[in-house]
Amino acid sequence: MKSSIIRIAAVLLISGLCGHAGAQAQKRQLIVEAPTLTEVTLYLETTGTLRAVNQIDLVARVSGTLEQINFRDGDRVRAGDVIFVIEPEPYRISLAAAEAELKQQQANLQQAISNAARQEGLSAKQAVSQSASETAEAQRLSAEAQVEAARTKVRSAQLNLSYTEVKAPFDGTLSARTADIGAFINAAASPRLSSLIEPALLHVLFSANEKQVIALRRALAERHLDLKSAGTIRIEIGLQDEATFPYGGTLDYIAPEIDSTTGTLTLRGLVENPGRLLSPGMFARVRIPIVTRRALTVPETAIGNSQAGRTLQLVDAVGTVAITKVTLGEKASDGRREILSGLKEGDRVIVKGGAGLRGGEAVQVVETLDQP
Repeated sequence: MKSSIIRIAAVLLISGLCGHAGAQAQKRQLIVEAPTLTEVTLYLETTGTLRAVNQIDLVARVSGTLEQINFRDGDRVRAGDVIFVIEPEPYRISLAAAEAELKQQQANLQQAISNAARQEGLSAKQAVSQSASETAEAQRLSAEAQVEAARTKVRSAQLNLSYTEVKAPFDGTLSARTADIGAFINAAASPRLSSLIEPALLHVLFSANEKQVIALRRALAERHLDLKSAGTIRIEIGLQDEATFPYGGTLDYIAPEIDSTTGTLTLRGLVENPGRLLSPGMFARVRIPIVTRRALTVPETAIGNSQAGRTLQLVDAVGTVAITKVTLGEKASDGRREILSGLKEGDRVIVKGGAGLRGGEAVQVVETLDQP
């Protein structure tokens, strides 16, 4: 009898041990994260349009036949390059005529100067009347005026001759031309021969609503900046098909008042375009860092939804799951999200293996990650 009791006790003990081991084996294995405070940047995010900083129409300022086109459509040119040449010969002739007239007037002036000096000497000896001396002096002054008028004609002729060469005022890219060699160009109509666009720097125009404007101005005040110091504010640009903001620039203009019709304020940034990937007319995503603060963040993938709102799964010190409601803040980098309430330092947030878990369920933590 005694031996039977011992055998029964042994069986029960072995059975209990196996049951405990089985319960341990059934616990969900998961990975948690121990969040710590990190810097989170609050951005003003909007969309804008890219515009050229320097864009002009190359127009004819003198009339004549278009003789030369030195570049092809779409070529990049340097400042000072001659793009178009309008028939210069008529303007060379006009310049030569103006220079000849100047020489004639200069000769007349020399004669008038000599005559005035002679008349003045004779008047001093009372050999001629005072009126004759005054007449000679008036002729000298008139001759000087004629010389200045002739010089003006020469400068005008030189200027018109220079206008026969249409040059690039800055480095840029040419648009398609509007006239061919041999076409008569009428300067009175101010015809556009082509356009020149500088691609290295672009403006991005965008708007901010009243709430964003207030946040921006408060951020400026906290950093002891005013609108004149706007160029120190960094902006980031991304295209419509990009998830990031790879292009950098600075804020260089803030409109002085809000547009009452739209309730928005116009802003403008100066964007660098080293790879020439950006073009005027493109739509862009724009963000401006407003303020940076320290906050707890978790991976977006760890945040769940429930009827009560957004939630996180936590594991306490004894390995029990707790579901807590949280308030979300700003998006952070690397797919993370700021948590404003419902989370504290030292909490263990389930980041992997938590699908289908219920509150109060026992789990096994196999790895604890540090917040990146």
